[in-house]
Amino acid sequence: MIFLKILLWPFSILYGCIVTGRNKLYDLGLFTSTDVPVAVVCVGNLKAGGTGKTPFTQYLLDTYSETHKTAVLSRGYGRKTRGFVLAQAQSTAVEIGDEPLQLFAHAQDRYHVAVCEDRIEGVKRLLELVPDLKLVILDDGFQHRKIKRDVNVLLTEYNDPFYTDMLLPSGRLRESRISAARADVIVVTKTPPVYKPLPHQRFISYIKPRVPVHYTGIIYGDITHQKGKTDQVKSIILVTGIANTQPLVDYLKEKQLDIIKHFNFSDHYSFSLQDIEKIENARNKDESIQIVTTEKDWVKIVPLLDQLNITSGWNYLPISLGVFSNEKVLLDLIQQKISKRLYSLS
Repeated sequence: MIFLKILLWPFSILYGCIVTGRNKLYDLGLFTSTDVPVAVVCVGNLKAGGTGKTPFTQYLLDTYSETHKTAVLSRGYGRKTRGFVLAQAQSTAVEIGDEPLQLFAHAQDRYHVAVCEDRIEGVKRLLELVPDLKLVILDDGFQHRKIKRDVNVLLTEYNDPFYTDMLLPSGRLRESRISAARADVIVVTKTPPVYKPLPHQRFISYIKPRVPVHYTGIIYGDITHQKGKTDQVKSIILVTGIANTQPLVDYLKEKQLDIIKHFNFSDHYSFSLQDIEKIENARNKDESIQIVTTEKDWVKIVPLLDQLNITSGWNYLPISLGVFSNEKVLLDLIQQKISKRLYSLS
């Protein structure tokens, strides 16, 4: 692995020069960011792969949609469509992507969900379709500098903070560590409930003065079927299509669940009927064995279960976000910037 990183390092240097040059052009004003007539909160990261953006985005949607007409705009990674698509009741992961579909499943008319590669065009369409829209949350938009934002929230994993990583392809960073200086707040994700804060001096080298660092973690709910909570689960087949399965596996083992088989698909995997049948066959008609998947994968799997008329044995594990540091300070910081922007527009 070390040899491979050394071998790829020259390509990382070339990639870094290109990305840093692009950012410099924005910093100098030679590339411009477009202002839009709504408050914009950007949730993103420096690393390629999952850092817990969806749970944090869901947390912001649940919080601020109570007081502001809100929409979330994503690129819609993994979808088979192009251009702007507004999520509807009949939308599928093929049309909008699995993470936006997961967000929409929680919406209950409290906020809107849309996807568009061009975030400026996406906001313009939202403004046309959503009367009195006040707040847009950009999901995974840290690198999309064509649009101005009022708050930049930079996420980084507790066990893999950005300051320990390297640029692609020898590492997993999409841009240099110094890009963290654009952040208004750092949110550490996937933090264990009992934790020791990361060395603050490691952040100071890259972030602006007085930028706060907050700690959040995943809180798992009860294993759930479409009809509600599933009781007395002991043996499971685990089905995942996420970037990092280890925290989930660790949690299930802590709950003393026997994982007899793990179907570990790639992140954003597009399940097929054949996949479902293969997983069903692994159960061998043993009703004591329950199939458990993630909430992100569940929204893609349910339509396939309906096609195969499978009504039992499949479950998902819901998740929510826990804020372990001072939650009020975090929310007040974001709210102040939203309010300042909305006041300037009034």
